[in-house]
Amino acid sequence: MNFFNELLNELKEFIKSILSWIYLLFAFAFFFFLFGLKEVELFGRNLFLPLPTLHSFSAQFFGKIQTDLLPAGVQLIVTNPLSAFSAQIITSLLLGFVLTFPFFLYKTMRYLYPALLGKEKKIILRILTPSVILFFAGSLFAYFFLIPSTFRILYSYTAVIGAIPFFSVQEFITLVFGMVIVGGIISLLPVFMVLLSFSGVIEPDFWKNNWRYAFLIFLIFSAIITPDGTGITMAMLTAPLAGFYFLGIIITMRNGRNIDNK
Repeated sequence: MNFFNELLNELKEFIKSILSWIYLLFAFAFFFFLFGLKEVELFGRNLFLPLPTLHSFSAQFFGKIQTDLLPAGVQLIVTNPLSAFSAQIITSLLLGFVLTFPFFLYKTMRYLYPALLGKEKKIILRILTPSVILFFAGSLFAYFFLIPSTFRILYSYTAVIGAIPFFSVQEFITLVFGMVIVGGIISLLPVFMVLLSFSGVIEPDFWKNNWRYAFLIFLIFSAIITPDGTGITMAMLTAPLAGFYFLGIIITMRNGRNIDNK
């Protein structure tokens, strides 16, 4: 019982520490949902300014996603009166999350900072910028490579059975942003490996000695979140996961030897 009370108290402290990020997230979401670029005449010149409009940034961004990712011949449909509205809310929230993620990462690391030793504090500071870069790299990989391939493969089966290809608006945007965020989080694998090794939770040699099991886990995980049945998108996700894993091995082994020499 004491353990759960301590865990609950710790969770409350963590939420307090990221409260400013939560406010920022909703502020961005509110802005994206209500405001968009509108052309106005000001002092005799035509300017594009962020103003309240139905063609908000979230609506414009949704149109961009639809153009980039929706396979040819597939129609988006609204299944109920709230679908389009909720799809724009989801777009606004998830777009806000992606843009404010660096601040979330900073607040999380700052929350952990007081509980760390001197060596661990240095590591936290050093991995902040690489973590942000890795997150956006993984998100871009999912957006430009993983999602289009998955959609094309899945919808190729509709022609085989003679079905009409439709896609619910809400399901479309939820799946897109879900895979984008998962792609970003997956790319942080080397960061988690470094943190676990340098905090003393896991020895650096553990990663090298168990790479076969890790590869099997990557295959299973990729098969679960990319269920296209062909193995193509599974391989596309497993390959970068393995790459990030071996990058984590190199970093932990190299820095582990440096620490031992000191």
